[in-house]
Formats: sequence, structure tokens, C-alpha cells
Amino acid sequence: MDLVKDQLSWEQFKSYSEKTKKPLKKVTEFNRLIAHSKNFFLISGYGAFTDGYILIISKDFIPSYGLIKKNEIEEVKFLIKLIKDFISNKYDRKTVAFEHGMCACIGGLDRAHLHLMSVSKNCNQKNVKDAINQVLYNRKAGVKYIEYNNYKLENLHDINQIYENHKNTEKIKIVGDIMKINDIQNLPIKEWPMVTLSHITKGGHYVFFDSGDEESSFLTIHNFQTQFGREVVFEIEKLLDKKFYSEIKKLEKSNPFVEIWRWQNYMFEKKIIKTIEDASKGFKNLQKKYHQDFKKYQFQII
Repeated sequence: MDLVKDQLSWEQFKSYSEKTKKPLKKVTEFNRLIAHSKNFFLISGYGAFTDGYILIISKDFIPSYGLIKKNEIEEVKFLIKLIKDFISNKYDRKTVAFEHGMCACIGGLDRAHLHLMSVSKNCNQKNVKDAINQVLYNRKAGVKYIEYNNYKLENLHDINQIYENHKNTEKIKIVGDIMKINDIQNLPIKEWPMVTLSHITKGGHYVFFDSGDEESSFLTIHNFQTQFGREVVFEIEKLLDKKFYSEIKKLEKSNPFVEIWRWQNYMFEKKIIKTIEDASKGFKNLQKKYHQDFKKYQFQII
């Protein structure tokens, strides 16, 4: 039996970067490398519906940031700061960071990967909270199952159908309540990632979402479906960007049953290529500002 290919393999990204011609014309599996440091590497992410979408991935094969070494945390914080600075300078936008720890998001073999996505500079605490609550509602997070006509329904699609159309009838029993952001702020956000260690060593998952504001951020051990952070950013952009909302409505009209925020459904290839080009230039422009950090963490731009 063949092993499942490691879709976030540092070795593969490094190898492809050495033979990839620039400027990039087409996105392939391992040609999205932007830069790397001593223990991590940066790639442009699939499903780039906002500018400057970058993933920070561990070179070591570990499934979660909760398992990285303590002496690597400062390196991660530097990379986050660098990317936020680049996004602010280039796009005049804010940045959110998120991770679904222990998710096996790629489908089996996986490495710790932190997402950084840009959001409108006008995004505020209420916008983020509203978007998180909307995604919790979309996923009926907190509803364990629904009993309907003596059937126990646990599939999200079934729960959505019954909840939306029949929730006021006496024929159904809803077990559990839809959560709000306050219900999922159950680990200290400032202590990510090490505070998750005791939970994940027992086989648990966690979701980390940092908006830059503690009140609209969370770190939770509730096990949501993957791509929660991407869906939150999607809801924020729909709310604040009229052009984006118009483009999304066109895509939804052509294929109403496909969730656009899922990277498997829409790659947004042009934005991926643009982010690679922009970030490479943007990081070079920040070399003087972060000279000591570039040297300390062996940061190299591809």
C-alpha cells in the first residue's frame, strides 16, 4: 500500500522551489514557497479569497503548534509579526491568525500550520464577534443531535434542514444549544500554543482564532469541523467588502450548492500567485527593519 503523500512536506516545497521558474504562471502542488526560517516555512495558501493569505508550517513533522518546542515560540511570533507588517504595508489591511490543532486537515498526514489572512482595515470587534457567531450558527455548533419522528439525526446537513424548517413544531426535539463566542472562550488566548499541550496529549483537538483583540478571539477545545477560521474571514469580507460580496453572489448563482470558502472548491489561483510575488518583495523591503531577526532565525526569502 502506498503512503499518503505529505501535502505540507518541507522537503517537497524546498525541492520544487529550486527548479520553479519565476514569475509563476500556474499553481501546482509544491510551488508556493515564499520564504523559510530555521524551523518553519511560509507558503501562499489554497483558497486565497483575500490578499496576502500565508501559512506558517513546521519543518518538523508534528501535527499541532501545541507540540512545538518552547524555544521555537519566539520564532513563530517573529514570523507572525513580519507577515502582519507586510500585509499592513502592502494592502492596508488587518490580519487574523488561526489554527485547527490536531485536525488532520489535509486528510491524514499533516504538519502544524498556522493561517494568516487579511481582513478589511475597517473590521472591528463587533464585526468579528458577529462573524464567529454566524459561523457557529451555520454549523449548528453545540447541537448534538435532533430527534424527528422517532429518528435520531446527527449529520450536519440533516440538522440544518430540520432546524431551519421545522424547529417550531412539536415533532422535533433539539438536544443541545447553538453556541456563541462566549461559550468557546475556554482557554487563555495569550497562552497559545503551550496551554493546549495537556489536552492534545489526551487525543483532543483545539481551535485557535486571534483577531488581534482579546474579546473577539478564542482558544477552545470544542471540536468543530475544519476551516472554521476561513469561514469566519469569509463572513467578515461579505459584510465589509461590497465588491467581494458581489463577486461571491455571482459564484453562488452559478453553483449554489458549493461552499466558496472551502479551499477544495475554489483555489483563487490569481491571488495565490499575486501573494507569492507581493510577499517576496514585501519581505525584502522589511529586511532592514528586521535585520537582527532575519539573522537570528536564519530567515531566507525564495
